[in-house]
Amino acid sequence: MVIQKEEANGQLYQLSLFTTGFLPGQSPRQRARRRQQTDAAKRAINARAQRWRLMQLLNANFEPGRDLFVCLTYRELPANEGRALEGFHRRVRRALEKHGVEHGYIAVTSTHELPEAETDVRLHHHLVMHGAAGAGAWEAMRDCIAACWPHGAVDVRPLRDGDDFYESTARYLLDQPTAKGARKYSTSRNLRPPNEPVRLRLPESAAGEAPPGVKVVEDTRHTNEYGHYRYLVGRIYDRRAFDAYWERQRKRAAPDPWERLRRRRYRLE
Repeated sequence: MVIQKEEANGQLYQLSLFTTGFLPGQSPRQRARRRQQTDAAKRAINARAQRWRLMQLLNANFEPGRDLFVCLTYRELPANEGRALEGFHRRVRRALEKHGVEHGYIAVTSTHELPEAETDVRLHHHLVMHGAAGAGAWEAMRDCIAACWPHGAVDVRPLRDGDDFYESTARYLLDQPTAKGARKYSTSRNLRPPNEPVRLRLPESAAGEAPPGVKVVEDTRHTNEYGHYRYLVGRIYDRRAFDAYWERQRKRAAPDPWERLRRRRYRLE
């Protein structure tokens, strides 16, 4: 048996498949060895999960070309960078409302060097923000954001997904050096959370197939003496076919309450 988890946000489809638990008949020494060998794998899995979570958040809330990737720098080190950023959010929220745009963002505060910036202050902010579409929209958003940041320079660029579902953007944001103990990123409250995943326990012969309406763009597999895991990333190109599949999978993972009761009674009998 394997555990299969499927996730879908925007055009992004992700599947993770892995065996779990100890194998029957393993001795305590074998189990200890397995724990040691899986520590590195667990760290890699956790890093991937963190990156996938941010990718899902980006795909669920932002559109390439319309939305923005922004960098805010400081001419001088501020007394409190948190308050400076909060003030920016207040000002830009009011300004964007005049353009019919609701301010939504993912923000990272970092401290690495900026070779191209005209400042020696390493502290700066990266943001993915809602923008607007149409002729002249990017210039209007750029000027609006610059007017709301009096502390230094502003760099505003159209957001690109790079045909990798924002994976390069997620990697860049997560790789930013941050203060010890600080969260890797913060978000506005109005962002839509990623969709709930569908989890199923399946026989190996029935798991891991790409669903209808999805084109596979990455398929990674790892196997050792203790088990295996697989990660699959795809692009949803046929929404009708995929939505029909997704509805069936959701029903399999969470049947109606009466069906759950019937299954429970069957197990007790």
